Amino acid sequence: MANRIPDELIDQIREANDIVDVISEHVQLKRAGGNFKGRCPFHQEKTPSFNVNPARQIYHCFGCGVGGNVITFLMEYEKIGFIDALRELAHKAGITLPDRGSDRTGAEDDPAVVANQMALAFYRSCLEGEGGGDARKYVGERALGQDVVSTFAIGYAPAGWDNLLGAARRKGIATSALVSAGLVVERDGGGFYDRFRDRLIFPLLSSGNRPVGFGGRSFGDQEPKYLNSPETRLYRKGYYLYGLSQARQAIRLSREAILVEGYMDLLSLYQAGFHNVVASAGTALTNEQGRIIAKYADKVFIAYDGDKAGTLAATRAAETLIQLGLKVRVAAFPDGADPDSYVREAGPDALREALASSQDFIDFYVSLNPTDDPDDREGAARSLIETVVGIEDSLKAELMLEKIAAALSLRPAAVARVYERRRAERQLRGRAAHKARAGEERQANGRTKGDGRQAAHSGRQGEGAGVESTTGAHYRAQKGLLGLLLAGGEGAECVRSHLEVDDFTNSDIRILVERVLAGSASEGPVDIAALIDPEDDSELAVLLTELAVSESSQKDGGRLCDDYIGVIRKAQIEGRIQDVDKEIRAAELTGDERRATEAMVRRQELAQQLSALSSDR
Repeated sequence: MANRIPDELIDQIREANDIVDVISEHVQLKRAGGNFKGRCPFHQEKTPSFNVNPARQIYHCFGCGVGGNVITFLMEYEKIGFIDALRELAHKAGITLPDRGSDRTGAEDDPAVVANQMALAFYRSCLEGEGGGDARKYVGERALGQDVVSTFAIGYAPAGWDNLLGAARRKGIATSALVSAGLVVERDGGGFYDRFRDRLIFPLLSSGNRPVGFGGRSFGDQEPKYLNSPETRLYRKGYYLYGLSQARQAIRLSREAILVEGYMDLLSLYQAGFHNVVASAGTALTNEQGRIIAKYADKVFIAYDGDKAGTLAATRAAETLIQLGLKVRVAAFPDGADPDSYVREAGPDALREALASSQDFIDFYVSLNPTDDPDDREGAARSLIETVVGIEDSLKAELMLEKIAAALSLRPAAVARVYERRRAERQLRGRAAHKARAGEERQANGRTKGDGRQAAHSGRQGEGAGVESTTGAHYRAQKGLLGLLLAGGEGAECVRSHLEVDDFTNSDIRILVERVLAGSASEGPVDIAALIDPEDDSELAVLLTELAVSESSQKDGGRLCDDYIGVIRKAQIEGRIQDVDKEIRAAELTGDERRATEAMVRRQELAQQLSALSSDR
């Protein structure tokens, strides 16, 4: 839980505000069994799918996936930060929060946080002050209105080596705090100087609108053209999307996101009315950034620069997003144009047309690469297939393979064979790496070979680790077991007694199981509202609230647990059988009869185990 103030006081405020009462002030709710239902305030819908669970004090929308507790609801609905939401709830409950000068622990006492907040106010005042004339002129030339400047808290770092340092000293902020926040740089000969000088400043705001870092753009010949904060405890560039705090609601409503590269691209599009835009400013799109987008959007329009570097970056970004299960379209701009200049010169309607006429990834890739002769077509096909290999959804993968074959005039069967071979190789590498990591973990934890139960478990982990996506039943069983853990009672005790964390192969479920098991072994339901961190953008909160609102029952928990465990064990054995089948085929191809015979014996034993498991069910 976020620690701006003591956790005990946060819990007191949360428990003093009934979530049904608070949400009812903004959403019309009707009782539906043990829950309340209404139309979701975070996306447009005709049929109510927004559920509030008074017993667990959480909400969850089955339409757009949003979920959380009473604090996160107020933050999202009113677009305010954690402290403001907490103060509003404290006022409702008649609880007094400590004054800002009081003795307390948490993020607002973090020197780096204080330094960033001071820097934000300083840069904003400099933009409006006497020395900000050139910066204001530049903002005007880029056609950015005051609303956008205020919404994104744009500022100006004045020329000079120690303006921010001086402002910090006058406010009693230590230089060490500025260093921790990445705002100043140490000189080789001793002393410090401001990192940002004579630059337009773009604050990097967290989901709570708190600055975690800054980006700066030079006006003249100063290099680099763009300068970003270094990575700090507060800012990790590979996990950050510029503009997300402003775009989140628009993306949720439309389920579509526009992805651009730079600050000015984003600001110009936002100025033109495209509010569902985010930027990977300062880095090529990472998997982590892609996962963040996937929480809110189903479809992404990539709008990168029209030059060679931009098309290459767009290709890499598209590959990342496709493998995360998103629909991807790539917009084309004239060579040398970027979204910023294009929307300012051609207008919003032209940009809408560019998005409407955007290409899917395969057409985009083929349009960029020569495919006139067989060698070129083969190279393009192998590259595209490599992207498809990373897609977990088998239906999406099959449709893309069909498109690849059609686009390159290749036989679908040949494309499918290459895909299956690359997929198998990838899974084998993944299982080998997973098994190696498991061995290292067992050795580090001092596990002994004499522990038969653990040895059997480790074998399952290593040999069955590729089966997560082979059946929906396997995922549903893992989800059901997590639900039993959250509900408490006999089912939770069964899960704790018979399963290990590594039995859960879905990454999100595994993290939540690990978190729950790390807590106290309570007979009652887990306090899900207390597990939700208002500043955590993770999909974990959505999964937690979905299960809680579904009201997993303690009744028949033991029986359900046994059924779910049967599905897990079956999937593990089937995964091991798949491995043995591959070993048999490899032995037959090489003429190794002894190896093939031994493998067939192991397969028969596994088949018997599977049959016995099925009959027990």
